[in-house]
Amino acid sequence: MTFQHIITHLGKPHSWYIVLTGPHAELSIKKKLEQQGFITYVPVTSVRRCWAGCIKEIHTPVITRCVFIYATDENIQGIQNEYTVLSPQTVTALYQNQ
Repeated sequence: MTFQHIITHLGKPHSWYIVLTGPHAELSIKKKLEQQGFITYVPVTSVRRCWAGCIKEIHTPVITRCVFIYATDENIQGIQNEYTVLSPQTVTALYQNQ
């Protein structure tokens, strides 16, 4: 995605949405959405794991099965056939009812 692409789309009203993913698919879905021209965000944290006596530091998503996407309503309608997308209002309503 180029800087000019971002500038031309900033004039339209954008919102943050949540794209739900399968287990352990957050980073691959993020990459796929970015290739389609979307601005995405997946918060990650560093975690140390041990395999066969070797300690490795890996990056894992903080919020599992979610990719945040910054898009217009038209963009979201275009990808809803492929992904489950939650609007900010839906997320707010879910947490208010708990």
